[in-house]
Amino acid sequence: MISYNGLWRYPFMAMNQNVFLHETDRAAMDALKAIPGFSQVTKAFMSGWSEKMMYMENLASYVRISEDQLPRYHAMLKEISEKLGIETPDLFLKLDVLPNAYTAGDTKPFIVITSGLLETIPDELIPCVLAHECGHIVCHHVLYRTMGSWILSGAMALIPLSAALIWPVMNAFRRWMRCSELSADRAAVLCMGGPDQLIEMCMRFAGFTKKVNDEMNVEAFMKQAEEFSQFTSDNVFNKTMEHLRFSQATHPIHAVRAYECRKWTQSEDYLLAKEYFDAYQRNEKPSRLPVSWNKKSFTGRSTKETMKALYDLGFEHIALTPSNQGSLFIKENDVLETLINGSGDYQEGNWIDADAKIELKYYLPDSSALSKKSRSTGISLKHSSAWYTGRPYEESEKEFVKAGFRDVRSEAVYDLDDPADERRGRIIRVSLGNDTVFRQGEFVAPDVEIVISYHDIRKD
Repeated sequence: MISYNGLWRYPFMAMNQNVFLHETDRAAMDALKAIPGFSQVTKAFMSGWSEKMMYMENLASYVRISEDQLPRYHAMLKEISEKLGIETPDLFLKLDVLPNAYTAGDTKPFIVITSGLLETIPDELIPCVLAHECGHIVCHHVLYRTMGSWILSGAMALIPLSAALIWPVMNAFRRWMRCSELSADRAAVLCMGGPDQLIEMCMRFAGFTKKVNDEMNVEAFMKQAEEFSQFTSDNVFNKTMEHLRFSQATHPIHAVRAYECRKWTQSEDYLLAKEYFDAYQRNEKPSRLPVSWNKKSFTGRSTKETMKALYDLGFEHIALTPSNQGSLFIKENDVLETLINGSGDYQEGNWIDADAKIELKYYLPDSSALSKKSRSTGISLKHSSAWYTGRPYEESEKEFVKAGFRDVRSEAVYDLDDPADERRGRIIRVSLGNDTVFRQGEFVAPDVEIVISYHDIRKD
């Protein structure tokens, strides 16, 4: 199991960003990466940017919010982080009259909120703001948003790259950053249990302050948002005016955010996302999961790495099919093709049954190519790691011992409340040394440490 802020979750419960990833977010990122100058700009950014420098600036210039400093905001962030299954990021308060919040960093992301935000947004809406920022972390937006802010701030002028390379990337970054806000808004909607707080937050940013509460009319604001949507859809001229006016912005218009938010909560995708999110909060496996890869995502990656990625997404029924038909750039045990229930007809973002069979076709040359040394010194595994999930732990323990493994033990995970729960005594995962992913027929040393983790009833 994995602990986040003291809350225990199973490995398969890693939050899947595709639960709330906006379709324009994915498309805009694909378009950004496809620009010829993107790789050069990325290299320039990574050579001139320092995460440690940003962290040092935060410590030197802003107030770090913690259990000892403005603890109510720290408690809000901790609760949101637990809901989304992430480590609680550092939170800083910056003196700035403009109401704003942003997330930056890479390996250690942090959130900054301004004093103007606390002056504008009532405390009951601050969790919504923090959930939005944490949504960026879950969606893996942070490094790219940091990069985008760095580029758009004019820092690229210090890098010897031509305008022909930089300008298309800058425009694509602005487009993607606007779209990424919509994904983060969806994360906030799920954390808040509905769209109301997000819509009110948009209204606050649009003009309402703490002093103006009684006169807020949500439906009037939504009608305004619908009018804008209709206006920009009426004809090409209006659409062109919208582009000319807002194409340089890095955030979508407040009315648009509110409109997109409510529209999503009225869709089937929202019901699926809510079912997933609610199951996640109960530490249960959802009945349906989003596909988080395309047909080429795993091609060329090792089977072990791919299986771990699929387990982390919640998929347990993974089959390995060897093939001796490789290619020039495919190594032994690399994935050739990924099928869902025997079909390659799927798209990233589709929802499928959690029990769907994921088949990995991988390259394996003739058996004569297997290492003679591994055959003579190791034990061939009877089953893959996926096969053991959900099976009685005692039977599997005996099987490993009978096969000749010398260091086998079972470890209870006390996560069940009902003594009649059918999962009691069933395997969560099997670890061979540091590996939780292995395949049938793999040769393993007989003295490897084998730990079988299984469900059991919580102790009082």
